[in-house]
Amino acid sequence: MSTLLAALRTERGRHVAVAVFLGGLSAMFLFCGYEFIRSPAEAIFMEHFGAEYKPYAIACVPFMMAAMIYGYGRMLSAYGAKKAMAVSMLGSAAFFALAWALLGVAGRWFAFFLLVFKESYVVIISEQYWSFINSVLKDEEGKVFNGPVAGLGALGSLTGGWLIGHYVMGLGTDLFVLFAAVMILPAAALFWLAYGKAGEPKPAADEAGGKKGHLHLSILRENRTVLFIAFIIFSAQVVATALDFRFTQLVQDFIPGKDERTAYMGTFWMNVNIFSFSMQFLLTPLLLRYIPRRGILTAIPAVHIVSCLLLFLYPSLGLASTAFLLFKGMDYSIFRASKETLYIPFSYDTRYRAKQVADAFTYRFAKGVTAFWVSALKAAGSIAPGFYPALGVVFSGAWLIMSFPLTAKREGEAGR
Repeated sequence: MSTLLAALRTERGRHVAVAVFLGGLSAMFLFCGYEFIRSPAEAIFMEHFGAEYKPYAIACVPFMMAAMIYGYGRMLSAYGAKKAMAVSMLGSAAFFALAWALLGVAGRWFAFFLLVFKESYVVIISEQYWSFINSVLKDEEGKVFNGPVAGLGALGSLTGGWLIGHYVMGLGTDLFVLFAAVMILPAAALFWLAYGKAGEPKPAADEAGGKKGHLHLSILRENRTVLFIAFIIFSAQVVATALDFRFTQLVQDFIPGKDERTAYMGTFWMNVNIFSFSMQFLLTPLLLRYIPRRGILTAIPAVHIVSCLLLFLYPSLGLASTAFLLFKGMDYSIFRASKETLYIPFSYDTRYRAKQVADAFTYRFAKGVTAFWVSALKAAGSIAPGFYPALGVVFSGAWLIMSFPLTAKREGEAGR
C-alpha cells in the first residue's frame, strides 16, 4: 500500500479513508476557526498590554493546559473518547461566544485570559484528532493518509487566514472571535460522524476507565519513544516561542494599529498554511514513502539552525517572518505527519492519555517556560534582539541530537 490510489482500491482502504477524511474535514473547520481567533487574540492583547507583556501571558499557559488536560483525562475515563471530544469542542465554542459578548465590557484582563485560552484549547483538540487517526490506521496506512488528512486541516487554516486578511478591516477584529465559536460547531459534528464510521477505539481491560491513571504518566517512564517525543517537542517549541516573540516585536515596531496588525498577521498565517498545504499534498507523501523517518526528523531541525543563524546575523521583519513561516509550515506538515506514525503501534492509553502530556502539554509547557525565562530576564534588565534567534540555534541543536535516539529501533514498546 504505497500510494493513496492503491489504498483506495482495497475494501479496508476505502473504509478507513471515509473515517479519516471525515476527521480531516472536521479539522478543516476547526483550524479555519483557529485562524479567526489566533490573530485577533494577539491584536486585542497588544492593544491592551503591548507585545512586551506577551511573555507574562504565555507563562500562564501551562497552568491552564494542566487543568484542561486533567479534565479531559477524567472525561476520557468516564465517558470515552467520542464524548470527551464533543465536550472539549463545544465547551471551547461556548467560551469564544462568551468572550465576544464580554470583550467590550470586561476589557483588559479578559483580553489577557483570551490569549491564554487561545494558546491552550487548539493543542488539546488537535491531539484528539491524531489520537483518533493513530487508532484507526496501521503503520503503512499512516504513511499514505497522514499527509492528505493533515492537508485538509491546513486548507482550513489557509482559508481562515485569507478571510481574516481580506475582511478584518471592514468587519473589525472583535467579530472574528464570534466567528471562531461558530466554526467549531460543524467541526464537532463531522468528528462525531468520523467516530461513528470508524467505531470508537476501546482500551484494553487493564486500561479501561482510567485504571492506570487518568493521565497514565508512567508511560513516559516506560516508553522511551514517547519520552524522546516529549523532549523533542519541548526543544522545538522553545525554538518556536523564540521566533514568535521576535516576530511579534517586529510586527509591533513596523505596523501601527490593531486592525492593520490583525490583517498582516492573518496574511502571514495564510502564507504559512499555503506552504503547509503544499507540503502535505505534494511533498509529504513522497518524503514518507522514499526517505527514512530518521532522515526526515533530523533534517527539520537542521533547517531551523540555518534560519535562526540568518535571523541573528541579519535581523529584519522579512527574515523573522520567513524563519517563523518555515518553522510553522514544517511543524504542521512533514514533522507532524512523520512523528505521528511513531504512535500507531502503541496502546490506547499511550495514544489518548500519554500523548496529551507528551505532545499537547509539553508543546505549551515549553512555550510557558521560555516565556518565564524571558520575563525573568526582562525584569533583570533589557534583552538584546539577538537573544531570540540565538536561543533558537541552541535548542534546534538539542532537537537535532535527540532525533537520533528517537528514531532508533526498539523492541518491546508496542504494547505500552
